[in-house]
Amino acid sequence: MTTTTSAQVKVDPAGPGDAPGAGPAKAPAPGRRTPALLVALALVALLGTLATLALRPPPAKGTDAPRAEFSAARAAGHLTEIARRPHPLGSAEHTRVRDYLVATARALGAEVEVRSGEVAQPDMGSPIPAATVHNVVARLPGTGGPDSRGDGKALLLVAHYDSVPNGPGAADNGAAVAALLETLRALKESGGVRNDVVLLFTDGEELGALGAEFFVRDHGLDEFGAVLNWEARGSGGPLMMFETGEGNLPLIDAFAEANPRPVANSLAYEVYKHLPNDSDFTVFRDEGVAGLNSAFIEGFHDYHSRSDTVEQLDRDSVQHHGDAMLGMVRALDGADADDFRGANAVYFDLFARVLVHYPATWAPPLAGVTLALLGGLLGWAVRRFALRPRQLAAAAGVALGAPVAAGGVAHGLWTLALLLAPDLAALPLAEPYGRGWFVAAFGAVVGGVLLGAARLLRRFRPAEAAGGVLIFAGLLLAVLTLVLPGAGYLVQWPLLAALPALWWTCRTRERAKGEGPPGGREAWTGALLWSAGPAVAAVLFVPLTGSLLTALGIPLGSVAVVFVTAGAVSALPLLAGLPANGRSAAVAAGLALALLGTGVAGEGFGPGRPRPDSLLYVRDDVTGEALWFSADPAPDAWTRRVLGDDPRRAPVSDYFPPRGDEPAMVAKAPRLDIPRPTVTVVDDRTGGGTRTVRFRAASQRPAWRIQVRLEREPLAACTVAGTRLDRAALEEQTGGAEDVVFHHYGARGFDISCEVPAGTRLAVDVADFTLGLTSHVSELVGPRPRDTVPVAFGFLPEDSVIARTTETI
Repeated sequence: MTTTTSAQVKVDPAGPGDAPGAGPAKAPAPGRRTPALLVALALVALLGTLATLALRPPPAKGTDAPRAEFSAARAAGHLTEIARRPHPLGSAEHTRVRDYLVATARALGAEVEVRSGEVAQPDMGSPIPAATVHNVVARLPGTGGPDSRGDGKALLLVAHYDSVPNGPGAADNGAAVAALLETLRALKESGGVRNDVVLLFTDGEELGALGAEFFVRDHGLDEFGAVLNWEARGSGGPLMMFETGEGNLPLIDAFAEANPRPVANSLAYEVYKHLPNDSDFTVFRDEGVAGLNSAFIEGFHDYHSRSDTVEQLDRDSVQHHGDAMLGMVRALDGADADDFRGANAVYFDLFARVLVHYPATWAPPLAGVTLALLGGLLGWAVRRFALRPRQLAAAAGVALGAPVAAGGVAHGLWTLALLLAPDLAALPLAEPYGRGWFVAAFGAVVGGVLLGAARLLRRFRPAEAAGGVLIFAGLLLAVLTLVLPGAGYLVQWPLLAALPALWWTCRTRERAKGEGPPGGREAWTGALLWSAGPAVAAVLFVPLTGSLLTALGIPLGSVAVVFVTAGAVSALPLLAGLPANGRSAAVAAGLALALLGTGVAGEGFGPGRPRPDSLLYVRDDVTGEALWFSADPAPDAWTRRVLGDDPRRAPVSDYFPPRGDEPAMVAKAPRLDIPRPTVTVVDDRTGGGTRTVRFRAASQRPAWRIQVRLEREPLAACTVAGTRLDRAALEEQTGGAEDVVFHHYGARGFDISCEVPAGTRLAVDVADFTLGLTSHVSELVGPRPRDTVPVAFGFLPEDSVIARTTETI
């Protein structure tokens, strides 16, 4: 008998062409699916464009609008009065604006009072600001009786009425102040409100939220169910609700109902919490009150500048302000206090028409379910030999590398721009006038990096490339859910929308190996399925990227580039299916350089684009010197007259602690006869081993700011404007610095009481600052050229004369 042994044949589940060492499988010819992919990509781009265009504020209504509705044209009448000229705290214009608010609010039927008092704001750190503030409080009494007004909690609407010294403040914050007055009129016309509504026009916000701090101390917040604060950081754009208090879900729900064009997202608050920015709302939020904070932010070069005028202000933005104010009052009117507070929310707008919102407690379970579905799908595909783990990991690495690479290239481009156009450093926060060219250059960077990443992904099977992209998204979702829960929605919903496409791609081994998909209906099905995730990402990421770039500025554009590239990575499975072209990324790189070059060439100063500069004169009786100095990066034609071509650089921390540690341009100046500030002991007593000395620092000139600097070491406590700071508080507020610095605004003098060990002498370093160069100082340098403006963000928001002295008491 003959025995035949059958040989066992081991079949490589990876399939033909995938044996070890054989290299990647041959990519399929994409021609049959290219039209479908192009249509899918066009759909994604269209949705992103529509989402961006939808951010436009509503058109301004004229004076013929119904009387019960908000009209930007009617508000403009108030704005013209408010923003005639700069009106910083302590100025004559400041008093005029306050008187106008009182008279107008009374004429509109409100009960009005002015609450005045001294206040310091130690939470702002050192220098600790203080001033005598004058808040205008206008109350619109509720019409309901005790049985119809819920628990009687009032609603507090807040806008500050002071401006910076060098700008008339039409947008910041005249737009909100005028909108409150018009809202008051519309509420009266429509029959009033059930619960009281209080309009609070705060003073001293620009100096450190002083009016808000005084209101909390003077009045308290117990009677208010919620606080709505209104601001501006620019001269136009949509009104964005960017900050909330804790337990915000009920107010988010009301905001969604009340505003026909809600623009808000919980990412903005997650970012804002980590920025060193404050407003009046910071004071109320820290008190634990429920509330919302809203502002428009486009037109950065008008912010805190001479161009913050009524003419520059976008009236559509004022209309958006007013629609939101009036809508929120009506939505919240009559609610019980408990209705204002609940869980925290995750929220985001779709096309600025619908506000999606849900409890933040849903975010971890949603993320968990999504990640479980992704993990299960990937595990199923690996078991079916549709995916190879190593290739999946490599594809995920490509997806991760794309935003990192794009951010690095964008940062390099901006560094190159500063080298080619050093005058950019003279602009506020180095924000270019012609920002559009730089934005376009960053867009080309994003496109080039995505094309390069798509080319790398063609080395893998389509399912592996897609799976790697979703692994990156899954990791990002997990991190955001843990670290920034309000931002997780950005990845949650695009990832969930993409899971059916991954299942479709992995459903047969043949398609997973790159042997398809075939043309015809299946090609269109695959392309449309893979467009779902990128389409959701485009709606969420694209408009938000524009807002992020506006908020952060072009110098930090690399952050926005990383952000949008992380969202655009979801489109890589579509891009990877297009015909390969090795020159695409190179063309994008060349385009980015060309756009950057155009932007740099177009920068420069001239009509409509004034050069910001600064010049300060100081007479220092402590050192016996008289100096010119400037924080500008280099002298210009005007400052060169006194600084010279190559001034020395030295710290000016004696006049601007602690910011003055950064070197400024310094030059010797003639010693002019400028009255120095005075220090006078008001009270001095010793008991129990402690000396308590109260002294008055005063200016003999019309100073806008008086600065007092004390050595921290001997101080047991200091009291200023009714605020007592003990040794621990002084150390905390100064960050451990050697000196404690106090700033007092808008008055000729103020008192400080200090406690030191008995027998200790106290050295008081005092300086006073006047706004503008006085006549005998300006004669030395000549008038400021018409094509220049004072810097918006410098040591002081105006050219200044400083006198400094010291006394030991």
